[in-house]
Amino acid sequence: MNVVFESGFDRVFDTQRIYRLMLDAVARPGKIMLLARPELYPPAEINPYAAGVAFTLLDSETSFALLPDNEASRQYICLNSGSRAEELSRAQFIILDGRGDFPELAGLCRGDLLFPERGATLIVMVDAIGEQGDGLRLTLRGPGVDGIHRLVLKGLCPANMHRVQKLNREFPLGVDLILTDQNGALAALPRSCAVDIEEEVTC
Repeated sequence: MNVVFESGFDRVFDTQRIYRLMLDAVARPGKIMLLARPELYPPAEINPYAAGVAFTLLDSETSFALLPDNEASRQYICLNSGSRAEELSRAQFIILDGRGDFPELAGLCRGDLLFPERGATLIVMVDAIGEQGDGLRLTLRGPGVDGIHRLVLKGLCPANMHRVQKLNREFPLGVDLILTDQNGALAALPRSCAVDIEEEVTC
């Protein structure tokens, strides 16, 4: 199995640029940011924008899991981030193909009242992120949202969103979502954001 070591991705410049966009996205839930195409060539199961987000957040002191799990992708993330693969219930970061239906999401770490920040962060790959069009239609409310904001996600199984809603029902416990699509759009749904499903689609 050939695993690519990514030498064209600048660990300082590229990660700083991505991190600034993520901070803005988290501060303004549902705001759509645009990532530049990183010089990354991950296995087919991971889009390069999600890989860029992963390499920005992961390091030797963090752990991750993949849904669905895939050996080539796991080795690729380990090699290029220094992070370690962990069981889903203990992983700090989960890289998720949003199109799948994953009941095991119900067992993610939500943190605890002393350390709510230990709740997992999901890096969710979807087909498209927008404010119109076909897909799972969400209504967002809460800190950083001016009134009500609508977000449309194509390629996110509604059952996964229902599971996230349950994980986040007792704030500050919960999980945070960083969403990326195949064209470089990025949006965030932090646990502080109230998310209602306005219109469902099938997985």
